[in-house]
Amino acid sequence: MSLPLSENGAASAELAAETVKWWEDAAEKAGIDLTDFDSQAPFDQRIAWAHGKGLLIGTAYSRFSSKRQHSTYDQIRTCVQHAATVGIYCPPELVCVDEGQRGYRARRDGLSRMLTILKQLYATVLLVFKASRLYRQAFKGYQLIQQEVVEEGLRAISVTQGIDTIDAKAWKMLMQLHGMMDDMFIEATADHVRASLNGLFSRGYTVGAIPVGYRRKEIPQGMPTNRGLPRTVPEVAPDVGKMIVEHYQLIRNGLPIKQGWKKWVADGGPADPRSTTGRMSYQAYHRMLSRIAYTGRWEFGRRRNDFSTKKDYTVQVPQPEDKVEKFICEELRIVDDELFFAVQRILAALKRGPQGPRKDKQLKLWDLVTDLFHCASCQDRFYMAGANGQGMQCKHGDLCPSKTTVRRKEAVLAVCEELKALVQRDSELIESVICRAQELDERGDDQLRDELLQLEKKEAGLNRKVDDLFELAGHGTDEDRKEVMGKIRSVRTERSAVQREIARLKQSLDNEKEVISPETVREILANFTSLLTGAETSEDDDSVHRAANVFRALVGEKIWVHVEPRPGRKQTNVRGCFQPQLARVVSDETNRAVPENSTPSSEVWIWLRKPPRLDAIAERVHELIDDQGMSFRDAAKQLKNEGHSVNSGNVWYSYRRWYEMQNLPVPKLDYNNGHRRRSA
Repeated sequence: MSLPLSENGAASAELAAETVKWWEDAAEKAGIDLTDFDSQAPFDQRIAWAHGKGLLIGTAYSRFSSKRQHSTYDQIRTCVQHAATVGIYCPPELVCVDEGQRGYRARRDGLSRMLTILKQLYATVLLVFKASRLYRQAFKGYQLIQQEVVEEGLRAISVTQGIDTIDAKAWKMLMQLHGMMDDMFIEATADHVRASLNGLFSRGYTVGAIPVGYRRKEIPQGMPTNRGLPRTVPEVAPDVGKMIVEHYQLIRNGLPIKQGWKKWVADGGPADPRSTTGRMSYQAYHRMLSRIAYTGRWEFGRRRNDFSTKKDYTVQVPQPEDKVEKFICEELRIVDDELFFAVQRILAALKRGPQGPRKDKQLKLWDLVTDLFHCASCQDRFYMAGANGQGMQCKHGDLCPSKTTVRRKEAVLAVCEELKALVQRDSELIESVICRAQELDERGDDQLRDELLQLEKKEAGLNRKVDDLFELAGHGTDEDRKEVMGKIRSVRTERSAVQREIARLKQSLDNEKEVISPETVREILANFTSLLTGAETSEDDDSVHRAANVFRALVGEKIWVHVEPRPGRKQTNVRGCFQPQLARVVSDETNRAVPENSTPSSEVWIWLRKPPRLDAIAERVHELIDDQGMSFRDAAKQLKNEGHSVNSGNVWYSYRRWYEMQNLPVPKLDYNNGHRRRSA
């Protein structure tokens, strides 16, 4: 049996194998009878065996914060061995790990997996090496154990701290005491590390990441670092130093900072060694221009990391001048003082004053679905941009090859209008799909009933087995009674699984009896339309969120944004493309599966920005000329009848634009599209 759990945060194959060995060795020493234990048996069989032996089921969690640490094996080994000594079976499938994850993060794969295991009752005991492995802040670890474990009737054990929630009176006091001790230890350790780094810095050694423009120079026969690496001192990187001087001069001479940043990236300028993208960001370029180290003035301790409980992340707090270590080294100078401070005056003039508190605003539909828009060039999602966040653009900003900013409201409302039109056009298709699904469901009724009958027979047999075991529960020695109670728990677990499956099958059969009529489908579609129509003006949060959910489902969770340059024009055209999921969404609403051979909807293209007049009618011109075979003059007359003020020359240009927008060659047509002159 495979658990329906995410593999993210699970133990590796090697760790899982070691977990089995550790538990078996500890269980044997603890006197647990392993005669009929098969470590290779399916998960449910091993759980049934553990229940039969009167063992509890536990999940072990481990975490370390630094990528250079490797304590997962030590933590899990300690937890698993302790579990065996107190009558707990800890299967490798229920081991959860987070490696290189900071304790202040609430979103961790291993932590989420562990909470799911406890919520689904795959395990009833949580084991951790120390409570601080759950969260860096002691009160958060206490809150998790109190809310997710104790209040749910489960049990938690902090192995090395001797904390066990089975002792209801003592565990809270021990948890808080160890939390205070951990906080004090972390603060003391941080002070020692900071003092050590301060001493190394004052002697000229490299401390931490080295700024752009410098490189490490090894000290011959120098004292190695704690990691055994050669000790280094910083020195100027000649090539990068010249680039820095050049950019300082460009900024002083009037080059906009954003243009300077683009030039740095285009010229292949290096990025900070801590950069995750491999290229310098605009913010990092701005910081580079204000780095006083380029004048030979090096500082250490200007800012100090401090964890903010309110913000739930680490912030950098400026330190007073008397706590900042400084020294001057002309050998590390890159920029002269006159040039440096000239650039600082330019940067100071660009600074804005303090911003007032953000005002609460009423959420609109376009505030909730911005993440659905993706750049077709970069394959990355759009983010809010522009004044007051009214626009949106690609994550890469100015470095995007198809850079553009789209008004969020205009784009979302354009998609809504197209969705409402699709709902009206495709209602008959959706009704036929639902009817087809009903036919397929009816064919499977007999198979479902046969399966339900077999499960009901199995449930009756398990009920009789439980009754028989209860009759034996009051007889024999304490060990016999303990073994019988373990068997009862095992049978009850199996019976609960059978009962859940029976309930699911009965629900499926009940759904079959419900007749989904075309009127029901039309009502569902009308609800979709009304939600999308009212999303622009609605001030009800629930209505806006429901509209956002419908919007997401109908567009298939993604809208690709294509930017099309116009020959000889600065303004670009912006169109969106998505795969509508109307039939699937309606099938979900009616609890009817869509047949696999149902006709998928074709891609839908819409204008996300109002296009030029002749580009807007290009699709209609293509239909009139290529599909209906009209001449340019006749097409112009037809368009005039439809309300467009055009002539045959406009139609000719619009016809060419349609092929240009499709990246297709413009076909050569006969004069007047093959139509004879009237005078001929």
